[in-house]
Amino acid sequence: MNKVIRKLTTGCVAAVSVGAVLVAAAGPSAATERNGYLENSEFGLYYNSNSGGCVFDLYGSDWNFTNDYFTGPYDCAGIAGLVDDDTASYRNRDTYTWRVATDINLGGLVGSIPSGYVGNASINFKNKISSATFRSD
Repeated sequence: MNKVIRKLTTGCVAAVSVGAVLVAAAGPSAATERNGYLENSEFGLYYNSNSGGCVFDLYGSDWNFTNDYFTGPYDCAGIAGLVDDDTASYRNRDTYTWRVATDINLGGLVGSIPSGYVGNASINFKNKISSATFRSD
């Protein structure tokens, strides 16, 4: 009986050790697209100027903002508002340059937002952005 308990204990300790290593290797959570919080590796469009109000956060391209809404952070200006043609500023926390356009499918006027950039949309883009994509070049 003592040998059985010792083998079970050894097996449990090994399983817990492996689990701890896997959890530690996972590291911090990755960016989560469209959760209303601008995280590393994301591009954000803000409802107001100067990165104010709600943010629409993107981790990947979105070719049509027609059915996209500002979701957060909680109780921000513009909450549940349509993103299409209603963004005033942006912030690029991605390593890639992002392109924004005044029409769906990156049509109309197209502008580039370099990595690390924070700013207000120009007169040509303020409240006119309808699509966005990242560039790997």
